[in-house]
Amino acid sequence: MVGRSPTPDPGVLARLDQGVELVGPGAGVGEGSFDCIWRLFGGRPEGSPEDPLEAGLKAHPEVRWVHTVSAGIDHLRPLLEGHPGVTLTTSAGVVAVPIAEFVLACLLHHCKRLAHLDELQRQRRFEAVPLRELGDLRLVLVGLGAIGNEVARRALALGAQVVAVRRRPELGGGHHGLPVVGPEGLTEACRGADALVLAAPLTGSSRGMVGEAELRLMADGSALVNVARGGLVDEPALLRALAGGPLSAAYLDAFEEEPLPDSSPLWTAPGAHLSPHVSWSSPHFAKRSTELFLDQLTRFREGLPLRNVADPAQGY
Repeated sequence: MVGRSPTPDPGVLARLDQGVELVGPGAGVGEGSFDCIWRLFGGRPEGSPEDPLEAGLKAHPEVRWVHTVSAGIDHLRPLLEGHPGVTLTTSAGVVAVPIAEFVLACLLHHCKRLAHLDELQRQRRFEAVPLRELGDLRLVLVGLGAIGNEVARRALALGAQVVAVRRRPELGGGHHGLPVVGPEGLTEACRGADALVLAAPLTGSSRGMVGEAELRLMADGSALVNVARGGLVDEPALLRALAGGPLSAAYLDAFEEEPLPDSSPLWTAPGAHLSPHVSWSSPHFAKRSTELFLDQLTRFREGLPLRNVADPAQGY
């Protein structure tokens, strides 16, 4: 196995038995024969001419399994082309709780007008401000995987009306029996919606799925929350909706280009609240990620079905 983690959980990794070898980032791609590449963090280390996964697959064509800490796999597709025999598994679900909490924090920030209250404090103005309750929201939730289900659980507990959009509506409304429509129903679902939450993978069919038609149908004073991928949203349409459409706030934790360039108009767009793709952050991240991998490793070695098997061709 080739491991790529600068911050593994030492207590959990100590349970790896003697039949497993970890080759860290400073050790190259390793020598000998390997079954698995464990990809905990993407991108190229500084000074590296190529992606570590690309290098690992090139050096070890015998690898049969790649596991990634990410839930999304759009960035892995080009690296796995030409390796049809490799099984790809993800860490879907590991960060569902912190991301769902982040979404609820955004919705509360919006309903309770915390940015406006902060501005009043800076101006030393003491005046009444009308606020909203989350229970009054009609929320459209795009994506009903682990993250979407955790968002729904929390929004429903606060009384919100939730409608889900998923690629395969025949699978139903998840753990909560939500009303559900397919992607072709997204535009109509947005009619009069108070909030639109994006928690779907980026694929060829989902790129730009939220655009002018969807945003102009939302309710006055509505909010968009994107904790998935920046490419899901038509950025020019989003900027127009913030400047003069019904949308009054956009909480963006994912962008087409990351880090977001200084020149991006999103930095100064009215009602835009930007965060540097940190909605997943949690003190439990390393432990949960490692425990999932160890369970996967046990399954792999015992010939049992792996969890979270992804299809690079489908994009999730």
